[in-house]
Amino acid sequence: MDLTPLLPQVRDDVSQGLVLLKGVRLVLCLGSRAQVALLMGTPARILGAATTAAEGLALVRQHQPSLLLVSDRLEEGCGVDLVVQAKRRHPEVRTLLVVSQEHQPALIQAALRAGCDAIVPESRLLHGSGLQALHTVIGGGMYLDRSLAGVFRADQEPGAGHERLSARERQVLDRVVRGLSNPEIAGELMVSVDTVKTHVRNVLLKLRVSGRIQAVVTGLRLGLVDWPRPGSTR
Repeated sequence: MDLTPLLPQVRDDVSQGLVLLKGVRLVLCLGSRAQVALLMGTPARILGAATTAAEGLALVRQHQPSLLLVSDRLEEGCGVDLVVQAKRRHPEVRTLLVVSQEHQPALIQAALRAGCDAIVPESRLLHGSGLQALHTVIGGGMYLDRSLAGVFRADQEPGAGHERLSARERQVLDRVVRGLSNPEIAGELMVSVDTVKTHVRNVLLKLRVSGRIQAVVTGLRLGLVDWPRPGSTR
């Protein structure tokens, strides 16, 4: 594939990405040594870099980064397993997973169940999705690329087995999917933060999930909310 037409966008994305990464404490765990070398050459604050799952987990434990950037394919081990272990032991660490095995939905769903904050297909990195994912996850939101929609196709009718959400609860869930925080949701809907918290709690109860990430996955899978439009996360 001739990527020459994408060069202006890529340069702009890289420039914006470096601005976003300013002050972010970053650990890399990527299967490609070339990718690691390229990122190590940027002014980003990289605390450690590895190419195996065991080394990546050790770096997370040692440095307690604010962001872990990991690929699903590593020289040894699996990036999804690394995300699962990192989130289990250090849930405060934000995680961005780059997947090359898009045809394996079980891996992607395992990462989501573990609480992965952003998932981007490798094939979409040069089409703006990488920057959008970085912007969302650093801002505290959750990012799932639209090309992963097939992962959430349900075998059941929307809403089957779950209590129906009210119109306001759907509005709140829609904004959770877009990566907005409770204060931002309150501002958009012109209600108090406490009211938003109540709606979020009710959504979790009705969808029978334990957290916002699981609510996003379930809402998308059941068709209760739409995928965010490109650029609409903020």
